[in-house]
Amino acid sequence: MSVAAGEKEGVPESESRNAVSGDGLHPPAARGRIPGWLRRHRVPFLLVLLLCAVVLASVWGRTDQDTSALSPANPAPDGAMAAAEILAGQGVDVQHYEQLAQAQAALADNPGATLLFLDPSGFLSSEQREDLADDAGRVVLVEPSFEQLADLAPQILSAGLLPQDPALHRLDADCTNDDAEAAGTIEAGGKTYRGPVTCFPAPGSQGAGAAGSYAATKGGSTVVLGSADLLANETLDLKGNAALALRTLGADETLVWYQAGPFDVPPSEAPVDPFSFLPPWVNPLLFWFLLVAVLAAFWRGRRLGPLVEEPLPVIVHAAETAEGRARLYQDSKAVGHAAATLRASAMTRLAAHLRLGPGATAGDVTRAAAGASGRSYPATDYLLNQRLPGTGAELVHWAQDLKDLEEEATSS
Repeated sequence: MSVAAGEKEGVPESESRNAVSGDGLHPPAARGRIPGWLRRHRVPFLLVLLLCAVVLASVWGRTDQDTSALSPANPAPDGAMAAAEILAGQGVDVQHYEQLAQAQAALADNPGATLLFLDPSGFLSSEQREDLADDAGRVVLVEPSFEQLADLAPQILSAGLLPQDPALHRLDADCTNDDAEAAGTIEAGGKTYRGPVTCFPAPGSQGAGAAGSYAATKGGSTVVLGSADLLANETLDLKGNAALALRTLGADETLVWYQAGPFDVPPSEAPVDPFSFLPPWVNPLLFWFLLVAVLAAFWRGRRLGPLVEEPLPVIVHAAETAEGRARLYQDSKAVGHAAATLRASAMTRLAAHLRLGPGATAGDVTRAAAGASGRSYPATDYLLNQRLPGTGAELVHWAQDLKDLEEEATSS
């Protein structure tokens, strides 16, 4: 009797024929290698694909358009491109900078130029602001903070906010300043200030101590605009906003439009150690936690013991299973649960030996067991159905009584 070569090696003849035929350069094992590798490394592969998608989305979605508020290159409603283009059309050289060094160089090249200073986030330090103001011939501030006023315009004080009601944002000049009188009436919200020259007073603020949306020093070297609405594209055309903004910013031939950024934040002189901010008792406490964690790991490791590998399938004998379950019941002191298990097993064995059908009730099994063993029905019913052991010793005695009953009932 002949045997095929493929079958001698334990491989079916059809598979041997498929391995030889077809593409000899790419066997089936090689063709299934790539899908197998993808299945094993699907999580890192998906993460790489997700990272590539995020990078591509960020690159494609990136725009070079300036989106900073009050930026002369921002055409959005909160930008100030309209004011910058009108100033440029009137012959003013508008120079926009976002770095302190560039703004200082531009002021040095154009003595007497007007500086429009915008730093709503407070990036610059007090020394940087003072050096910048010394290089400018005239400084215009928009909604400055308390610190910026103290460094650049100490004669002007902050006086609060205008009411939130837009109907109260229409303000009249009510002063003798040429720029304010040319504007007549403005429509803007924001903050109010009080200085040597105060214009456009807030509703209800009149007299010598009035607070308004426009404040300046006596010589006009520093001007404070209390609202960004006076420069923004969206509100530039309201009332006299454009007249006030253009006359304030276009007084000189050169306007240095400087917006401070995070790159102008002065570096610290020495690196800050984050642990220096912690209280002195933290380090000993961390050491104590580490020691406790090591001891707990050592304790639990010795308690559990090492893992033991065992080949599958594992054959567990019934006696071992019963003994293990009994030890679990004993450790958890589950006397009631163990008694219920013994009672159910005894009833099942008695019903099977006495040839009772699957529909037999506990009373049927009890009567049959009483008749087969010769015991009275009340005694048998008490043993099988009513007796409840409460301790381990009582459970042992009751289990022995059940065994005696089974032997008496099955001996006949």
